[in-house]
Amino acid sequence: MNEEMLFTLVQTARAGTLQTAKKVQSEYADFADVIPEGFKNNVRWNLGHIATVPDQLANYPAGEKPELAKPFHQSFANGTSPKDWSDETPSLEEIIQALEEQPAKLKEKFAGRLSEPLPKPFSLVGVEFKTVGDLLAFNLYHEGLHAGQINTMLRQAK
Repeated sequence: MNEEMLFTLVQTARAGTLQTAKKVQSEYADFADVIPEGFKNNVRWNLGHIATVPDQLANYPAGEKPELAKPFHQSFANGTSPKDWSDETPSLEEIIQALEEQPAKLKEKFAGRLSEPLPKPFSLVGVEFKTVGDLLAFNLYHEGLHAGQINTMLRQAK
């Protein structure tokens, strides 16, 4: 896959996520922090997680500093829970802003570098990733997975 296509797909996936996030903001704001029966997290957590994971996946293995503020990582990284949130947990508005800005920031930082080898290979879900491009491609799957969770939760809210 060429670089232009990968960044186009990142932007396309994110546009879908943002459409859903803005629908949550306007139509389901009261539901955003409810953990529905059968789920471990809520809609806001999933949206924050969608923003946090590419920040972790693209930056840490490449030896770069993350772009998102520490409260994103404390609230939305793997293994976190809304039950442990603090006053510093980013709001839905802050999450939407991060989601809007992130694709351009990733492209600015990593354009021309997608094939660069990581300082050391990074393993996740039994797959060894060797470049930032590998990690960004994986994130397309990850974002879709959580976008699906959000859509399932919203159907349950109706």
